Amino acid sequence: MAKYHYDVTIIGGGSGGLTAARLAAALGARTALIDKERLGGDCLNYGCVPSKVLIHVARVVHLAKSSLGLGLLPANVPANVPANWQIDMARISAHVQQVIGRVAEGEKVYVEHVSVRFGRATFRSNHELDLNGERMLSKNFLIATGSRPRIPAIEGVKEVGYFTNEDLFDLQKLPASLAIVGGGPVGVEMAQAFARLGSQVTLLQGPARILPKEDPEVSETISHVLEREGIRIETGARVQRLSRQGNKKVAEARQGEQTLRIEADEVLLALGRAPNVEGLNLEAARVAYDQHGIQTNVYLQTTAANISAIGDVIGGHLFTHIAAYQAGVAVRNLLVPIGRKKVNYTVLPWVTFTDPEAARVGLTEDEALQQGQRFRVIRFPWHAIDRAQTDGSLDGFIKLIVSEKSDTILGAHLVGSRAGELLGELTLAMQHHLSSQDILATIHAYPTLSTGVQQTAFEAYLKSAALSSARRIIRPLLSWRG
Repeated sequence: MAKYHYDVTIIGGGSGGLTAARLAAALGARTALIDKERLGGDCLNYGCVPSKVLIHVARVVHLAKSSLGLGLLPANVPANVPANWQIDMARISAHVQQVIGRVAEGEKVYVEHVSVRFGRATFRSNHELDLNGERMLSKNFLIATGSRPRIPAIEGVKEVGYFTNEDLFDLQKLPASLAIVGGGPVGVEMAQAFARLGSQVTLLQGPARILPKEDPEVSETISHVLEREGIRIETGARVQRLSRQGNKKVAEARQGEQTLRIEADEVLLALGRAPNVEGLNLEAARVAYDQHGIQTNVYLQTTAANISAIGDVIGGHLFTHIAAYQAGVAVRNLLVPIGRKKVNYTVLPWVTFTDPEAARVGLTEDEALQQGQRFRVIRFPWHAIDRAQTDGSLDGFIKLIVSEKSDTILGAHLVGSRAGELLGELTLAMQHHLSSQDILATIHAYPTLSTGVQQTAFEAYLKSAALSSARRIIRPLLSWRG
């Protein structure tokens, strides 16, 4: 009889854990998947899925309110008189939960031929853990327990109360005013969504600009859009205290030498994530970790040779698609230790789902300079894309950072309607070291937003060394023909 109950036991049923479970089972490994209470993780239940549903609803409201300019009028409303729109937050929240349920149903395929268990898992050793008082033995473990919202040490935060992404989507009433602490992707996405639904939103950001990991031009463009939609943005403002004044919550933030006082009905904290390592008893498994998460090497192996970790719990790139990518690498390395595969984040796409979206893959200009790259920057305005004109979505741009030597793409930064949908082509080109001329030579359907990528590649070609060389060859021929 085999010593181990399972070849691979995965702790955490989020995106990374589900992908790992399906792959391990498909490869023939005896696989167990453990989660505290339900599958899907933060992304499905509290993050990516519900936030995008809310963003969609808010966009529909925004389009409806602006329909007068398109010649559309609600029934019985005179021309030039805006319609009154009522927001039923309880029904919106119910709709969010319905979508979560449908997505969860589709994810059941990931646990076919997998032993799914629920409860709190605690390591006894690197091969043994306790689950609800039951002893489980596994040859390998994969930790994918994710993360939770980080709650800062702000005076009065517990007494006053706040929302995070874990309870925001259960709101039954739209707050008349909302203070959002944190100007990263979650903060700016929710700021725009709630503003479009009708809340008066103030965004408090500690750093000098929102979306500080993005190209400065991207941050600036998104800031202008949010402010145009009535959102108040205060940068360089670090919240130090929360208090109550009557029915209002008051956030006090230090901004330079001044103190800002922002009154709001509700407060949303969007200040990053903390790894879920508590209760695992990682010391018993000899797995090292710190405040940033579990320590792993380039093979996603922890300090215990038979235990790997992926996703938010190891810190770094906190994206659902990265957890899924890491799952493939980690499972392969656990089951086939010969010729192990390293993780590679050189070509890493991500999207902030504001409207317009902010999409990125590869290097910024500053990063390219720091690496000593020789490059050209090619910019193309979003409004020059014909499909953007037909849709009336004119804000944004496409910005390519192109290698001077090879004409390959070092980085791409896009702001525009559905900009994230254009990242696939650019990511594939970068992954396979294709040049902007390869993109130019690829036929794109017209009129689509993707023609904007081809048009940007055309601009890159017009300023390239290849065109200069062709010009030197062609000019003498033209002269010879008279």
